Amino acid sequence: MCLGQQSCTQQGAKYQKRLHHGRHLMAMTQAGSPGQCRVIFEVTTAAECTRLSVVGAAEQLGAWNIEKSVVLSYYETGNQEGNTTWRSPGITFAQEQFPLRFKLVANGHRSSPNTRPLIWDSVSRVLYTPPEGGVHRCRFEPTLDNSDTGWVTSSGAGAFQLRVGQPPGSTEPLVELDPSVHGAGQQPFRVDLYEARANDPAVPQGKAFARLTCGDVGLLEACLSPRSQQDNVTFLMNSQSLEALAFRVDVVATAPQEAGRLLARGYVPYQALGGLEGALSCSLLSPDLRQAGTFRAAFLVVTALPAGHNNLGNLQRVRWTPGGGPTLDIGHRGSGASQVQGHSVRENTLLSFQKAAINHSDFIEFDVHVTADGEVVLHHDFEVKLQLGQEVVKLPIPMLDFHQLQSPDFTQYLAQPSPATESRQGALGEERARRTRTLQRAMSSGEDLLRSLFKPLMGGGAAEEAAGGRGPRTAAAAQDPVRWFLADKIATLREAFRRTPRWLGFNIELKYPTLTEVASMRAVFYSRNTFVDEVLKVVLEEGRGRKVIFSTFDADCATLLSLKQPRYPVFFLTCGGTKQYADPRMNSLEAAMHFAISSHLQGVVAEATSVLGRLQEVVEEFHRHGLFLFTFGDVNNNMDNYLAQKKAGVDAVIFDEVARFAKATKKQSSFFNKPLRSPVSQQDLAAMGAGGGPHAHPHPTTDTAGGVTAQRAGTAPELGRLPSALVGPPVRQVLAITPIGSPS
Repeated sequence: MCLGQQSCTQQGAKYQKRLHHGRHLMAMTQAGSPGQCRVIFEVTTAAECTRLSVVGAAEQLGAWNIEKSVVLSYYETGNQEGNTTWRSPGITFAQEQFPLRFKLVANGHRSSPNTRPLIWDSVSRVLYTPPEGGVHRCRFEPTLDNSDTGWVTSSGAGAFQLRVGQPPGSTEPLVELDPSVHGAGQQPFRVDLYEARANDPAVPQGKAFARLTCGDVGLLEACLSPRSQQDNVTFLMNSQSLEALAFRVDVVATAPQEAGRLLARGYVPYQALGGLEGALSCSLLSPDLRQAGTFRAAFLVVTALPAGHNNLGNLQRVRWTPGGGPTLDIGHRGSGASQVQGHSVRENTLLSFQKAAINHSDFIEFDVHVTADGEVVLHHDFEVKLQLGQEVVKLPIPMLDFHQLQSPDFTQYLAQPSPATESRQGALGEERARRTRTLQRAMSSGEDLLRSLFKPLMGGGAAEEAAGGRGPRTAAAAQDPVRWFLADKIATLREAFRRTPRWLGFNIELKYPTLTEVASMRAVFYSRNTFVDEVLKVVLEEGRGRKVIFSTFDADCATLLSLKQPRYPVFFLTCGGTKQYADPRMNSLEAAMHFAISSHLQGVVAEATSVLGRLQEVVEEFHRHGLFLFTFGDVNNNMDNYLAQKKAGVDAVIFDEVARFAKATKKQSSFFNKPLRSPVSQQDLAAMGAGGGPHAHPHPTTDTAGGVTAQRAGTAPELGRLPSALVGPPVRQVLAITPIGSPS
């Protein structure tokens, strides 16, 4: 199955026959309630369930909100050995609500044991017609292929999930005991974590934290030293409140002659978890209250995202299955990175996204950050640059609000490729002085399109004549050519959703700095929870009808993205060993794959050079585990490498040469969209507005929420959109020419 494709279970004539039969059945059996039907859901399962519910698109089934799902009751009659049967109360539906789409959800309630997470159908079930006798019977047998798990929600095992352990790659032990307490540290011992205060009367000593080994959290044991293998255990606990996550640390002997003897104990209050991530420590005391040692660990709290759109509807997460669609083309930072020679549109801008759409990209990949006032913006680097005389000042985005980022001072710098031109400040200063009036205005797309007509090329050759206010170039200006870009303003993620075609998929990369990067920028960044929440809120509110993929190099961000929402796929980014990091999960393709499997991610985005040397082997290995494999990197701009990956079955290739590859491969449309038509003449538009002419089409409807035109069933593909300045006065009843990138 191709990522983003929806499974389709209905088939034309068969569906119509079932629907006709169902409506006839209702008319015959519900004479007292015309147009209504009462349905009971009866579910049989061999899975160990403490709770089972049904949620669906209909309001009676919660409208995909599991907080409003219908809870089934345990039903003993007719149970076979090893199976349990559950039944819902009778639910009344109107005739027009069929076919019913629904999912089954298991466990997940406030009293769930810590080790029993929420499990749900990943693909909707469909009840096409009212069941005979009013009882719909089905089975619930969750597997990796038909179900998903792990959502942190207040309707599940808890609204908070605490993870405690040593940072990946650390060689420091979790516990250091005083030699006088434990035989000079030579005797073996075990560390266990428990609730500090028992919240369940059935477990008076407090529930034990679940223990996740290196493999459970995606760490390859081959990457760890023997000592770190022993100490690299992650403890996990779910709870409905942060206060309930206070915990105690028990250190017990494991030697046969004294197994289970308590050696030391400590407590960590919930106030120590207030930052939601970081490091913590506590003193350990022996049973006779002597200082016995120290417990040190890193922690991460996963908080539930209480968003109205964060539900089980429109799920896009799937595992890779054979027989899917072709390799997807993903435009890097839109239509390509700015540093690539020949590109005239600045990366990560709406103009770049629109150019990628025109060249039939299936997805675009771009980076997001969060400003000081909580706006999610599109930009590659953690910092923006400002020119002050001859000096370039870098300002971290989280320290600026969105209004400040709209300053023309930042837009000026975006009109130049930053790394290549910083050494030619004299030439740039001269050109900037000549165009002060233009560059000091807040640039709009229209101004940049106009500037493209006189795009400067600075460099080489004889001195120019002084004419029209233009004097000869200086030596500084003649050293090297300097490229200028069509540079739109820094845009928001919300604008990207509203001002690009809805069929264009988004691969949203969340960039989070390492501790070293934070120290070098001397800035305060949002916590990972806040950062991920702000991005997810926008995507869940604006993403209806659009295919979205998340990717990140940060393993904790990947974990949060996966656990906070059940809808969108999450991919782990890796350089595949071409660079080395403190986190061993980032240092090889195998480690990234292992992390994706253990964390229930949907795939990996790998640097292409780590794949090309063993292409077929790597693709087969990923697909064998049900993972998608995407690649990125400069080598993907080579046509031979691009074609080799498509032939080998790589699921998506991220590259810069969007326009050149589309032309070379004669690509006519995106995989998710019909071909865009070429621009039409004013005469054609007038004829369409009048409802006649040889090129007339049925009138489409306009989706005003996204500024994107949607056709009614059976109409022709949407027209190629033109910039509004080139279209002229609006034509009566013509709705198909809403320009790509124009506000609704």
